[in-house]
Amino acid sequence: MSAVSAPVPPSSEVLAEAARRVAGAYPDLYAHQRTGVAFLLARRRAILADEMGLGKTRQAIIAVREAQPDGPYLVICPSAVKLAWRAEILAVEPGADVHLVPSGDRFEPGHRWTVITYDLHGRCEEAVAAVPWRAVIIDEAHYLRNRSQRTRRVRELVGKGPLLQSPSASAVPEVVYLLTGTPMVNRPRDLFHLLEIVGHPLARSFTTYARRYCAAYDTGFGLDTRGASNVEELARLTGGVMLRRTKTDTTDLPEKVRSWLPVEVRSTAVARAEAEALAYLQANPDRNGPGWGQFLGLLNRARQTLAVAKAPATIELVDDLVGAGHKVVVFTGYLGVVDRLARHLGAAAVTITGSHTSRQRHEAAQRLQTDEGVRVLVGNLQAAGVGITLTAATHVVFNDLDWVPGNHWQAEDRIHRIGQHRTAFATYCWAPDTLDAYVARLLAEKALNIGTLEAQANADAGVLQAVLDAALAGEPAPGPVLRTVTRGGDGDAAGGLLRDVLDLWAADRAAELEEVLGRDRVIEVRSDSKPGVVYTVTVGEGIITCTCPGFEYRGVCKHTRAAAAGEL
Repeated sequence: MSAVSAPVPPSSEVLAEAARRVAGAYPDLYAHQRTGVAFLLARRRAILADEMGLGKTRQAIIAVREAQPDGPYLVICPSAVKLAWRAEILAVEPGADVHLVPSGDRFEPGHRWTVITYDLHGRCEEAVAAVPWRAVIIDEAHYLRNRSQRTRRVRELVGKGPLLQSPSASAVPEVVYLLTGTPMVNRPRDLFHLLEIVGHPLARSFTTYARRYCAAYDTGFGLDTRGASNVEELARLTGGVMLRRTKTDTTDLPEKVRSWLPVEVRSTAVARAEAEALAYLQANPDRNGPGWGQFLGLLNRARQTLAVAKAPATIELVDDLVGAGHKVVVFTGYLGVVDRLARHLGAAAVTITGSHTSRQRHEAAQRLQTDEGVRVLVGNLQAAGVGITLTAATHVVFNDLDWVPGNHWQAEDRIHRIGQHRTAFATYCWAPDTLDAYVARLLAEKALNIGTLEAQANADAGVLQAVLDAALAGEPAPGPVLRTVTRGGDGDAAGGLLRDVLDLWAADRAAELEEVLGRDRVIEVRSDSKPGVVYTVTVGEGIITCTCPGFEYRGVCKHTRAAAAGEL
């Protein structure tokens, strides 16, 4: 098998000229956005994994226009954000020809920009694959974290990346950018397919990847890959194709203050419902057995009962905030709570639930943003927690608590994103002496550590299981007593090549830029098992490669790991 080589980045002259155009055409870009555009332009396939609210959409639009000026371009995204994509494209390129695919039988080739949802892509897969796309953007790419049909369709459209096998699509787009605010929704295994699509050698063997980074072990029925291991090494090895900045890495956003508000619940129904669910679990302890579904139904009923019981306290808090002149966003997981708040607030409130179309969600968000008479948006956590901007509000209130911390962080960032110039406040209502206390404590602890790749690897894992274990053991649940503040950092997080490229942007210094971009370091290492055999390790700003057989088969070897750790 021949040695695997990294994708060839654009030449320094091309990048320098693109950088000059970007600097002149988009003077209002934030520093971290300029860095993001430079990162994307220096690679043909990459993952932009900035935290929600830092403007990934605009960075990707600018980068594909510079990388492939003629188009056509394809954007694949969830249905909730397709209108937001059209608006952002038109903001960057006024008057652009943007086709929002309305249904599976109404796909029209020949447009400069095409925006299609994941679901509609599945209905017109062959027609989409027949178009010679010059660039493809995959939004909310964490949707591709498993072996679903959705993942298969995207892989066949764009290929598995330059380092892997060719796809079945008729024309492979050279530029593919994956955007996600949560590159590992639950575990490192969620990152594997994203690395596969951008052509990272780590994705050559899932078994090798899982054993090294997912703490995988054989259960007798296959590998259990739900864990995390060697995450710092994983971060080093993937840093060349994945750029992630958090709000603490930038100075562009104001503070975000997160606090936990205990609320009194006077409802014997809550205690009865929780006791019934836990009693059933004690009688049916097998959490993979046939009774697990029945238990989850009882638990959801208990959570819904608790959420409705907390609604009066949430209404009181919202009334106080509105009375003080603030706009507020309220999140809940239950329609009963949405309806109750909407009835109380009347014309001062708009709502977003799963029953609303993407256009209705967009219109509700715009009303909160622009209509002074609308003071509150009440939304379902899943339907309203992603894909919309609500920076007219300064407060977000969570009536009830979700098992997945990432859902809360995304929802918070509806108000704490570019366009927000005031301190953002997130308030979590929790009820002592209920399961809320266990959930709140775990969420608060995890909230302190979100931001690093290691924290992302473990941020959403096992909350439900930990809550149940603590509750069944009768452990005390004091709940959180935390108030955390996210502040701006010391500038954008770019370093190394990116920082040097940015420093050369302003001047016509192509020769120096050539030197910067040509910094790949070649290291010769001797084989331990084959005397006289020498392998070559190439360390670049993108991907670390090796010519040894182990790397060629598995995409990682002891030589590349040593290089990533700075030991070669």
